[in-house]
Amino acid sequence: MIKKIGLLLIVMLVSVSFAAATSSQDNGYTIVPVKSDITITPRWVADTITQGETNWHTRTVSSYATSLHIDLNWGDTSDSLRLRVYDPNNQLIGTFYDSFDGSIDGRINIDIRNSSGIDLGTWRYEVYGYSVSGTEDYYI
Repeated sequence: MIKKIGLLLIVMLVSVSFAAATSSQDNGYTIVPVKSDITITPRWVADTITQGETNWHTRTVSSYATSLHIDLNWGDTSDSLRLRVYDPNNQLIGTFYDSFDGSIDGRINIDIRNSSGIDLGTWRYEVYGYSVSGTEDYYI
C-alpha cells in the first residue's frame, strides 16, 4: 500500500512539473504551447528578419473570444527568433523562445487563454532576430 501511494505521489509530482514547464500565466492570461505538426493559420503574414532586427505585427480582436492563437514559424533550427506579445493596453503578456514547448523546432506555437475573454483591440507581436545567420524567412 505504501509503495502504491509513493508511486502515486511521484506521478502527481511529475504531472505538476510538466504542467508548470509547459504553460505560464500573466495578467489573467494562461499561455499554453500548442504541440502540433499541422499548421492551420487562417491569417498569416510572411516576412524576413536578420540578426538583431525587430519586426512588429498586429492582430485586431474585435469580438468576444476566450483564446488567441499565435504561430511564429521559421522552421530553421539553426536560427533563433524571440516573440514578445503585448495586449491592447500595451502590457507585456510574455516573452517566448523556440524552446517554450520543450522542443527546438523553429516554431513558437501558442494559445493565449482567458476564460473571461481576450481583451478587445489591437494585439502587438514583436519578432526579434535573437540569433540569425544571414536572413531568415518566417510567417506569423
